[in-house]
Amino acid sequence: MTEIIVSGMRPTGSLHLGHYVGVIKNWLKFQEDYESYFFLADWHAVTSNYHSIDVIKRSRHEYVKGWLACGVSTDKAHIYNQSDIPEILNLAQFFLTMTPPGWADRSPSWKDLKVNPNRRLDNLGFYTYPILQSADIAIVRGNLVPIGEDQLTHLEISREIIRKFNRLYHTDLPEPSPKLTKIPKLLGIDGAKMSSSTGNVITLQESPKSLQKKINKMKTDETRAGIESPGNPDNCSVFDYHKIFSTDTLKAETESACKAAQLGCGECKKNLGQTMKELLIPIADKMSKITDSECDDILAQGKKIVGEKIRNNWNKLRHQAGF
Repeated sequence: MTEIIVSGMRPTGSLHLGHYVGVIKNWLKFQEDYESYFFLADWHAVTSNYHSIDVIKRSRHEYVKGWLACGVSTDKAHIYNQSDIPEILNLAQFFLTMTPPGWADRSPSWKDLKVNPNRRLDNLGFYTYPILQSADIAIVRGNLVPIGEDQLTHLEISREIIRKFNRLYHTDLPEPSPKLTKIPKLLGIDGAKMSSSTGNVITLQESPKSLQKKINKMKTDETRAGIESPGNPDNCSVFDYHKIFSTDTLKAETESACKAAQLGCGECKKNLGQTMKELLIPIADKMSKITDSECDDILAQGKKIVGEKIRNNWNKLRHQAGF
């Protein structure tokens, strides 16, 4: 039996390089090997954008366009919108009623909030999002969830919820296992964490000019006195990008020339820009040719096909629980 992998993205702004290297590249591999469910996690997005729902509405089309332009295929994967299928919330509500608050307290994201307060996320939706995440996985009978090591606690909460549900109601929902993915170090152009909300991102819709302009703003080794002095690539955000996107030959040449004071930061950024253009401009061109109407059709298809499976699963679970 083919294993089922489930993964979603919160449509909260521009689709950017962090999404590409951290999520989409992995999806392209998963769709070849698993029954794949990739969804717009718009209910999850509401926890941080309840005050600006229009951002979510705008982002839905952009995300679908980006997924398709990067190579996600509706012939190989299911693409759907979370809020289009109400049975997900039905199961989430069931899970909420049987989840002790202490389990939600263990969420690393909630713990981070106490250290770095952000009032927009200080809400019950954000607090209970691991429970909704559990329903996202269980409702399609997901076996695998692609995550980084920092998200293992979130998945363990899901496993405990599903285990308890199975024990109480004699159901057979799979306990999902992590599909650990390596997330490359990729900071924003200002050296901080890449985030659409701060605008420090390189999007998947850059023009050649805007792409090079953003690369030119990136931080390099701040201890380097000038081109006549050796640089330290390990202290350079630009070289972090080279490590991910450039060929092995260009990486080796860049590292060697930087350390030998034979390569200036401007030229290094120009070389990176050429490499990035070869990757991103074709994606941007493809995105520009995909219409909002095509995206709506794809989401409608997902609502129909995935929705039918989810309704069948929900009705079975509801019957088994005697609800």
